[in-house]
Amino acid sequence: MCRAPRRGNRKQGFSGHPGQSVTKPVAEAAEIEHLPWESKLTFASRCKTASRLLPYAVRHMGIKPFRSTPQAKIISAGFDNWQYRRAAHDMYCEMLIQGYQQVTSMPVSPDAGLAVVLFVVFIFTFDQEFERRSQSGKMLGYPIILATPAVSRAWQALTLYLEQFGRSESIAEHLLRTFEEHYVSYCRYLDDAVSANSFGAVLKLVEYDSGRSMLAAYEIIRLFHGHQQHQACAHQFFALGMAGKFLDDFRDVAADVASGNPNLLYALTSEHEGEKQALEAALRERRHIALRWWRRHCPESFGSYLDQAFAYYDQVRSPKLQLPLDICLALLYSPQRGPSGQPSPDNR
Repeated sequence: MCRAPRRGNRKQGFSGHPGQSVTKPVAEAAEIEHLPWESKLTFASRCKTASRLLPYAVRHMGIKPFRSTPQAKIISAGFDNWQYRRAAHDMYCEMLIQGYQQVTSMPVSPDAGLAVVLFVVFIFTFDQEFERRSQSGKMLGYPIILATPAVSRAWQALTLYLEQFGRSESIAEHLLRTFEEHYVSYCRYLDDAVSANSFGAVLKLVEYDSGRSMLAAYEIIRLFHGHQQHQACAHQFFALGMAGKFLDDFRDVAADVASGNPNLLYALTSEHEGEKQALEAALRERRHIALRWWRRHCPESFGSYLDQAFAYYDQVRSPKLQLPLDICLALLYSPQRGPSGQPSPDNR
């Protein structure tokens, strides 16, 4: 339902998805031939990603197409949320609606972009409140969190925007049904991942959370346009969420270990005792744990982890949906987030 709590700086999560599962086992995904992951980590590949990102940055930091419509101006006039002001959300959400169109070959409206942005802001705000209230160790019912002032304002902004297109009822019903059907299970998976710290337990949480989170974004785009279900598109959105979490956990390993949050890379490395000891020593010494460090000190974990990450990456066939993942890959070369959620110092 929401991302695993991250004490300190957090990142937005997404809601789950009711109904059928579209999880595809990694072993089955391996049947898809893919480009060796080493080629995605080259300087040339990062430059290509930057050139693909540039038009989105120009549009959404300059022209701001999602924010310039009459419907959007109504929301902006009454909604003050720092996440809502981030142009990065507009860039990524445009990639999502373009990817949806690329896979389904169905017409899409740019108005759907702000609907997805507002959904992301709502879920981020929900996650913040979930984390704050769950520090007591008690599981809180989702209606209590939905009723808090900040979360309620974010929900109202989303539904008000949807009302202007006649889509509030169908999308709000879907999201509330999702909370009703999956919130308790999500909390159970979160507890299991925190207590066990096994790769299997953390992967189960990620399937339920990050993978299904992107299914919720797919559903909002679909319902906004009144389209029928498209399972191939739904599957690619799920794989996007999974691959994105694998790549994201590379940069978050120090912050997650310090705060006791589930982390895929740490859980997998913990299965190799020698490599776990090397990682924990580096974390204690606050070293800069770059890709070169992983190759040298944890080669088994590093290779296995990227193999599994790219098993999901390869299931994302749309170039538009691949772009967010390629950005994550490029960011692997930026400073790692430290325990505070900020970039770690480079202590060599």
